[in-house]
Amino acid sequence: MQITSLENPKIKYLVKLNTSKFRKQEGKFIVEGKHLVDEARRQNVLIEAYSTIEKEDYIFITPAIMKKICNTDTLVTEIGLCKILDKKELSNKLLLLDGVQDPGNMGALMRSAKAFGFDTIILGDGCCDIYNDKVIRSSQGAIFKLNFVSSNLKEFILSHKEYKIYGTNVVNGISLSEVSNDNLIGVVLGNEGNGIKDETFSVIEKNIYIPMDNTESLNVSVAGGIIMYELRG
Repeated sequence: MQITSLENPKIKYLVKLNTSKFRKQEGKFIVEGKHLVDEARRQNVLIEAYSTIEKEDYIFITPAIMKKICNTDTLVTEIGLCKILDKKELSNKLLLLDGVQDPGNMGALMRSAKAFGFDTIILGDGCCDIYNDKVIRSSQGAIFKLNFVSSNLKEFILSHKEYKIYGTNVVNGISLSEVSNDNLIGVVLGNEGNGIKDETFSVIEKNIYIPMDNTESLNVSVAGGIIMYELRG
C-alpha cells in the first residue's frame, strides 16, 4: 500500500496522535525509528508500520508525509502505530513517580526500572505523558516491557499496605546501604524541582538517602538508577 497525500485519513489520524488527549482517547501512540518499530513488533503492540522506503509489511509514505507526522528534526524513515498496553498485576518491586515531568528523566527511569527488576511504575499526579515521543525515544524500548498504573500516590500507598514504601529524603531517612531488600518494596521519586509532595510524604513511614560527598543532590533519573540498582534482585 502507498500513501502520497497529506489529506489521507490515515495520515490525518497519525498527526492527531501527536496530542496527549487524542492518544489517551484512542489508546494508541507512535514510535519513531527502526529500532523502536522492531521492538514494538517483537512485543506484539505494533498495529501498522510506515516507511519512506518501499518494503514488505510496511505502508509506503513520502518523506514529506513522514516529516508532517514526526516530532524530531532528525531524518526518520520508519514509524509504527502501536496500541497502549493493558495493565498487568503489580510486580514485587515498584517505582512510584510523584510529578516527574522531564521526558528525558522519565525515559531514563524506565530503562533503569526494567534493568533492575522494578517492572511496575506507578505514575502519580503531574507526571509527563509517558507516550510523548521524547519519553519513548529516551526509554529505548523499555516502555514496551513495563507495567504502568496511573494513580494518586497517597491513595495508592494507603491501599497497598503489603508493600514497604520508601520516600527519598535525608529528613528522618536511613542510608541506602542500610535498607533491607524486602520482597515487596516501593521507592518514591519526586518532581525535579520540588521533590515529593507533602501529601505523599504524609503516608510514607520511612525515607532513604544516598550518602554523598560534596554534592547536595543528584538528578532524579541518576538517583533513581542508583537506588534501584542497590535494591535489585
